[in-house]
Amino acid sequence: MARSRSHSLGNRLAEAFIKSCGWASTLLVLVIVIFLFRQGASLFWQSPLEQDLSLVVHPSNSIRHLNSSQLRDVLEGNIQTWDQIGGPQLPIAVLHPYNLEKELKTRKIIQKKPEERIGNDLQGLQPLLDSLLGANPGLLLIFQQRFLPQASQPVTVGNIELGTFLAGRDWEPTETPIPLFGAWPLLAGTLLVTFGAIVVALLLGPPVAIYLAELATPRQRNLIKPLIELLAGIPSVVFGFIGLVVLVPLIGQAFQLDSGSTALAGSLLLAVIALPTVISIAEDAIRSTPPALREASFGLGATHWQTIWNVVLPYNLTSLIAAFILGVGRIVGETMAVLMVTGNNPQLVGFDFLASVRTMSAAIAAEMGEAPQGGLHYKALFGIGCLLFLLTFAINLTGELIINRSKRLR
Repeated sequence: MARSRSHSLGNRLAEAFIKSCGWASTLLVLVIVIFLFRQGASLFWQSPLEQDLSLVVHPSNSIRHLNSSQLRDVLEGNIQTWDQIGGPQLPIAVLHPYNLEKELKTRKIIQKKPEERIGNDLQGLQPLLDSLLGANPGLLLIFQQRFLPQASQPVTVGNIELGTFLAGRDWEPTETPIPLFGAWPLLAGTLLVTFGAIVVALLLGPPVAIYLAELATPRQRNLIKPLIELLAGIPSVVFGFIGLVVLVPLIGQAFQLDSGSTALAGSLLLAVIALPTVISIAEDAIRSTPPALREASFGLGATHWQTIWNVVLPYNLTSLIAAFILGVGRIVGETMAVLMVTGNNPQLVGFDFLASVRTMSAAIAAEMGEAPQGGLHYKALFGIGCLLFLLTFAINLTGELIINRSKRLR
């Protein structure tokens, strides 16, 4: 009796421990997701201006607010007169700390050297800006508040917009005075490399799975399948190193490129990483085909290949699709391999596999160490992480739904 009670108590303790581990893991994942999205969303709660900079215009200028897109267009020269954004009919001239010396020399505003007029401790900067603003009503000044003229009109700047972040075509987080956080080149680079990997895995995965499940002898299967599954345990940095020293030079020589670090190299490398997942799931699905289906096909006079093509593959079509989707989920967030072989070019290249690209995961790995904690660049990288999380989550969820649907149909 005592032994039975002790056994029951042990079972309850084991059950409580397992439950606590499950809830702790769930809570930890939830905390990580909340932290990720909280950091990423904070990017859209503040202005794109550096924290110590302010904007002012001439008091006669009616402009009181610029959104982030308008300010970027003004700095890039896409908006050249104030009347284009509801202001007076005056040409826009922009002065900020990073172009001050160049503008003063180019426009010959002062005859002597700028540092002689401004002074080494910048005591002459405010009087200079005051005189420039008074002489040019169309001037836009972007400086620290202590240097701005008192007789000026402050201009507020709107927060970074989600649409600008998602559809922006320029990723230049160190651009001055306004950094550019356009995630589209990184998203497009991720999709391009992943698409190439899917094509290669589609050409190689199903034939290998069919061979292992239908054609290979037990001895061949016992030799080949462990080797394929062994690939899944190799760290991605090892694949990246092999790709860097072998694959990249081969692509450069084959296509006569200055550098073989291209989207093609990333696609081929990711396809190799995805193949163990695709082959294992597809092979297990094919082997689970009910023997009655094969026997019925053979009984009707079909050959082995006809049975595979007309019975086995259609029966396992949803499982094969799920295998590819889960394989894509395995590679879409790969970091070190693509970081080492794709060239890391954060520019929009279109559908060109021979161009250098940068993926979202590579951007996070390459730039997070250089981004000041809590700054705009730091938060923009968390925003990229949110995009990557949503993309991976959607892919894996789709794969799970397809697998569950396939199980219900069977």
